[in-house]
Amino acid sequence: MQINCPYCHAEHVIRVVQNSGSQAGNQSLASSASFATMGAALSKTLPVSPLVGGIAGAVVGGLLGTVFGSASTQTVQSCFQCQHCGQSFY
Repeated sequence: MQINCPYCHAEHVIRVVQNSGSQAGNQSLASSASFATMGAALSKTLPVSPLVGGIAGAVVGGLLGTVFGSASTQTVQSCFQCQHCGQSFY
């Protein structure tokens, strides 16, 4: 099946695929680090080592990030791009 550009009607068309879920992993790491910081700060007020509090916070942050982060899925968008005029279309 030949796809033609709807703008210039050229036959030189390619499919472009874009992933839009790549930031989910970075947000999970940031969540884990922020929970580790909160755990270390909280452990200073308790009779627990800040190292233990930081590790516990990182574990809790990682678990919460996994549970609530699994709802966001990676979406893949594909469109076509004309090599003649440069226009993108779906």
